[in-house]
Amino acid sequence: MATISREALYDLVWNEPVRTIAQRMGVSDVWLKKCCAKACIPVPDRGYWAKLRADKTVIRQKLPLRPPGMPTDVTIGTDPLPRRWPPDPEAELAAPPPTEPTLVESIESVTARVDRLLGKVRFVRDLGSAHRLIRHTLDEDALRRLKPSDAPLRLRYSDPVFETPFERRRLQILNSLFLALTDAGHQPWLNEPQARKVGVTVGTQKVSFALDHPRTRTQANGVVQAPREAYEILRLDISASGDSWTDDDGGRIEDRLREIVLKLIVVGEVQYRTNAHRTYENACRRRAEMERMIADRRAEAARLAREKAAKADAERRTALLRMVADHRAAQDIRAFVVTALEALGSSTAKEGLAADWAAWALGVADQIDPVGRLHIAEDGTAAETSAVVPAAHLCPDHHGE
Repeated sequence: MATISREALYDLVWNEPVRTIAQRMGVSDVWLKKCCAKACIPVPDRGYWAKLRADKTVIRQKLPLRPPGMPTDVTIGTDPLPRRWPPDPEAELAAPPPTEPTLVESIESVTARVDRLLGKVRFVRDLGSAHRLIRHTLDEDALRRLKPSDAPLRLRYSDPVFETPFERRRLQILNSLFLALTDAGHQPWLNEPQARKVGVTVGTQKVSFALDHPRTRTQANGVVQAPREAYEILRLDISASGDSWTDDDGGRIEDRLREIVLKLIVVGEVQYRTNAHRTYENACRRRAEMERMIADRRAEAARLAREKAAKADAERRTALLRMVADHRAAQDIRAFVVTALEALGSSTAKEGLAADWAAWALGVADQIDPVGRLHIAEDGTAAETSAVVPAAHLCPDHHGE
């Protein structure tokens, strides 16, 4: 997957054939053209490169300004795999650092540009040629008028919604907004049969709004209750921006449709900018978190290394003290043998037994004395080679006197 700015991708497709660029990016030329179309990036027409090679006059289309709500970067290729768990800080930090979004055009300029491009927004009373979403809503409402056995299960026990003048007017206003937003290149959406969860996708941003009576309430069972009054007031709220329009002495909602459409589109751009900066800040925090994780891992590795070195040093000290004790014991045995032989004297009857005992005792001393078996390794540690006890040093077989 590759992420590239609109401007950079525009320069690529106008400097090389799309097929060449697509092969280099590992995607098909059809997919790359779709990515360009989605990002409002013009591509050369068929025959452009042949005319260029023949030194014929060609026209390079200009890159249009970024539409409201559309990202500044274009993602080409498949979606990235989800983050691994546990995380891999080295792999994440190997990726390029996040780039802070730079949006030169001010919101005021975007608003003025959208206002210039936005045509007249008419209030359409006739629902005969309604927007497809409104048409679908009306078709489902018609099914509610059927007898229960003929209606779909999801609509079998509900009543028609859009039969009162209040609901019809609400649907007419929604239809007029949907038609105007579609003409402006944006996609309205409607997620609920009663047309109360509505909004528009501006670029990549979903902007929701509500059109209802100010005192409309939703019951626990999901049924929406609007007050039945002689003159039913409507209010349109855009939750993301806090803007609202209400029927009052200054006019009705129908008279402010163009203002509402303009605001919905601009809110999509504002929402994109907010989300882009939030995404950048989250990426920076994630990167800092990965750096802290690596630092913590290195600190932990250093601590374990110190503990291992301290443990090895303690073991060397213990081994040294043990060898010193063994050497001292061997020296004591040798001194004791000398003293014992002197005490026994030169009794001829016991000379053989004393000699055998002395040889055995001195063999034990040689066996436990590490000096003769000491080996110093290249890392500076001392170790003992395995001792081989001669047969003469084994405990003698004592015979009776």
